[in-house]
Amino acid sequence: MLAFKLAPMALLAAFTAAHFTVPNDDQNMSGLVVNGIPYSTRVKYMRLANEALFSQSGPCPFAAYGTIIVNHTSDEIVCRGANFRTGDPTIHGEISAINACTAHFVSLNMTASEIFQAWGQLSIYTNAESCPMCASAIRWAGFKEYIYGTTIQHNYNVGWGVITMASYDVFQQSRQLPGFQTSMLGQILTNETDPLFSWQYNESYPCPNNCVRQYSETRGYTTCVDPNAK
Repeated sequence: MLAFKLAPMALLAAFTAAHFTVPNDDQNMSGLVVNGIPYSTRVKYMRLANEALFSQSGPCPFAAYGTIIVNHTSDEIVCRGANFRTGDPTIHGEISAINACTAHFVSLNMTASEIFQAWGQLSIYTNAESCPMCASAIRWAGFKEYIYGTTIQHNYNVGWGVITMASYDVFQQSRQLPGFQTSMLGQILTNETDPLFSWQYNESYPCPNNCVRQYSETRGYTTCVDPNAK
């Protein structure tokens, strides 16, 4: 019976990938210099987005979405976020980071108008393409830049439940918003971000960061866990 339950998990990615292509989701901008920022700097900060995930959620979190918000003028991270399972379905990595920045700005006694102006000077890095909710929040804020790694298409292919609307389409439908028009750079450092999202629904895929597979009574199949977790 156990083998019967587990076999579909190993085949899920291949089964799903054959059935749908997310429109306009191939926005590969790796290697490009945008707004005068070299690609090596993009790589550095995407790795730091992954580190923000690990520092807040451990080395192999099931929801592997990490986000940082960066001031490229001062070359520093302003705030960090990760996808937290708090019961609030809106607290994705991007929303977590935006909330953290808002709290930071309030602590600096910035007014609401000053905070809204600040978003236009900042870049948001997320290790996976934003869902339509988060992409919309990014556009409402008016970030200067939005940079992501793993695509919605990739996560759909490997078994994630996703809303199959690319950030490109959200951005295309938000051109009438006032203020800054956010630059979008897609598929940055996917060789390092894709593996973080590839093991959850495929038991044969290696665990990240020296995590190990262990049977989960809740999920009914093996999943990756931190061997040093207490």
